[in-house]
Amino acid sequence: MINIKVMKLFFFSIIFLSTLACSQNTSNALINENLDNFPIRESYEEKGKFLGQVYSVKNYSSDNYQKSSEKKTVEGKTVGLQDYTIYRKDGRRSFHKAQNFETKYYYDENSNHLILREIQNKGEYGKSLNSAWLFYDKDGILSEEIGLEKNADKTTFEKYITYKIKDSADQKKITISEIDEDSNKNPDKIYSFTDKNLTKVSPLFQSKFQKLSLQDGIFKVDEIDGYVFPGRKVFFKYDKKGHLISEIWHNEEGLEHKIEFDYNSDYTESTETIYQQKGTEVGSKKLTKYDQYGNLTFDQTTFYDGSIGGRFENEYHYDKENNWVVKKIYYSDTNNGVLQKKKLLTVEYREITYYNSDTKEQSFTLPKIPEIINKIRADIPNAADKNQAQLDEKKQAIDSDNYDTEITKKVAEDIKDFTPKYWKLKATAYGNLDDDGAEEAVTVYEMPSISDGDTEQVLAIFKRENGKWKLWNQTTAPLLTSGSGGMMGNPFSGISISKKSIVIKHFGGSRDKWSYTHRYRFQNADWYLIGASVHYGAPCDYDVKFDYNISTGDATYKKNKENCDTGEIKVIDSQKTNKKIKPIKMNSFQVGDNAFEFPNLKDVINY
Repeated sequence: MINIKVMKLFFFSIIFLSTLACSQNTSNALINENLDNFPIRESYEEKGKFLGQVYSVKNYSSDNYQKSSEKKTVEGKTVGLQDYTIYRKDGRRSFHKAQNFETKYYYDENSNHLILREIQNKGEYGKSLNSAWLFYDKDGILSEEIGLEKNADKTTFEKYITYKIKDSADQKKITISEIDEDSNKNPDKIYSFTDKNLTKVSPLFQSKFQKLSLQDGIFKVDEIDGYVFPGRKVFFKYDKKGHLISEIWHNEEGLEHKIEFDYNSDYTESTETIYQQKGTEVGSKKLTKYDQYGNLTFDQTTFYDGSIGGRFENEYHYDKENNWVVKKIYYSDTNNGVLQKKKLLTVEYREITYYNSDTKEQSFTLPKIPEIINKIRADIPNAADKNQAQLDEKKQAIDSDNYDTEITKKVAEDIKDFTPKYWKLKATAYGNLDDDGAEEAVTVYEMPSISDGDTEQVLAIFKRENGKWKLWNQTTAPLLTSGSGGMMGNPFSGISISKKSIVIKHFGGSRDKWSYTHRYRFQNADWYLIGASVHYGAPCDYDVKFDYNISTGDATYKKNKENCDTGEIKVIDSQKTNKKIKPIKMNSFQVGDNAFEFPNLKDVINY
């Protein structure tokens, strides 16, 4: 299914990044604002969203107010402080504070360029200071970003981005090269600017190729090629006042999707028509209304069969500058096509202060440039080149199947010496697995892949003999592949040795999370599965726990229902049974492919 919401957010980010420049060299300012540099984009986050010259804004909301340190009562609801921002006179951020972090923006007094963005994190995992240093060439165009992270007294490298300009008579072509914290190169992006147009080539982005044109000082997207999938093109059209009137998707087979926008004469109402059936039949129409200040007041969708969706309605109270200070969000649900009574969902409140003749801009003294900056410039590109050469060699080996598919070394001094070339050692654990009293070791490896693609993972078991490690067993059976964890990534989450058993854990999912714990023991001259635990559920919804002792046959099941509004956790089902099965050998076991059924229970547990 086409995700229209994602497409809209993506389109908005393209529009937002380009704002009217205020420096004397307008074209270079626009270039900096359209290089998709995150610290610069973030500093402009609210520019143009307020009327008048705003000095600071405190945002409160009745949603998630419980954790806020500052609360108020507004329109009968408790609201909590969500964030606090101080602005420069040009509308850019100077300071921003949210619950677990605060950000400072440092500007050059002469050029007005953003030089440094510092984020002080104060989360549950400890304190850290993340710094983004920005450097510019003689013409004032961004040339470098160097990211650092400081924990306690240690400063480490996070990223190194260079912007290399090739200037010609009719365009500026800027090659953006990024090296990540592991000294790996990302594919270069190429942005080409002319007087009226911008093209972006971004191999890693959802939009591989974009064409934009300058309209009233703002670059707006006209065409996208390779959106999410190769061969998909998206075309945008605007009316004379720059409002979007159509968004049309084509793939290799022709028309794929279409959206059209209609407006009334003063743009206080718009109708968004989404076409289905490859863009040929109306699927839905969404009516949105705005007040005279551009604030959304009404949002409702009518579907192809005439049925209606829920209705959102917003009410506002304004200050003397006509910025809203109270926003009440109402929602009316539908029942069998009938609109129900509207309910107040959320109250938002803003404390806004303005510049006056006595107000001074908030500014911070720029700290000394860290010495590590020059070391990064000297060392990181060389390390990235070396890593790239190794990656190219690895890719060639994988493409030609010229790599080990199993551990070939049988004896070694160190566990790490068993690791085949191009394999990744994920984890190692030590302990006693048999009755000889000597220590054993277990390891998990990820087999070779390009760009962390899905690949098999290997369990290896080692014995200690005559002062050296000896390979005892290797198998892929008890491990899920590296791409099986869904949004959570690699599902392997740990290995240990406990009570003469190997314990392997997996974890994955998205909203619904799942985890497996399997226990294996050496008995009867082979490795066998002796126990399995399964846990799955969704936050504020349900939770299921299953435990199976295969050695004894004892199995337990428990299902809870969770209500996060009240904090109540209710047991809705609980069962115990005993079921003996034929012992399962570890080397033939497949995680999640084994079904267990309880009497009088609809749920089937796969372990």
